[in-house]
Amino acid sequence: MSTEPAANESKGFPFVTVGAALGALFAFLVLTVIAYRSPNYLDPAPGASKAADPAIDAAAKLSEIRARNEGALNGVGAKMPLREAHGKLLGTLKGPNDALPFPRPEK
Repeated sequence: MSTEPAANESKGFPFVTVGAALGALFAFLVLTVIAYRSPNYLDPAPGASKAADPAIDAAAKLSEIRARNEGALNGVGAKMPLREAHGKLLGTLKGPNDALPFPRPEK
């Protein structure tokens, strides 16, 4: 006696698999409709003022950061201004045995 099914014996229609696929499809459609009809919770409240525009605040903060960076590079709080440090570095890196990969030695 063999426990294997015969080769010509059919297993029948997969009702469980088709039912699960259709159930998942309808669940997806129902959730999609619910999400489409729900209000956007990320929108600002209708009574909130438009005076505090985040784009203007971001632009102001960016210009402030750029000004601080430029000040630091020009010597405010630094040991040496940017131009002077660049000239000193270029003056010392002229040989072929330089340890830094930049700037490349002039030929």
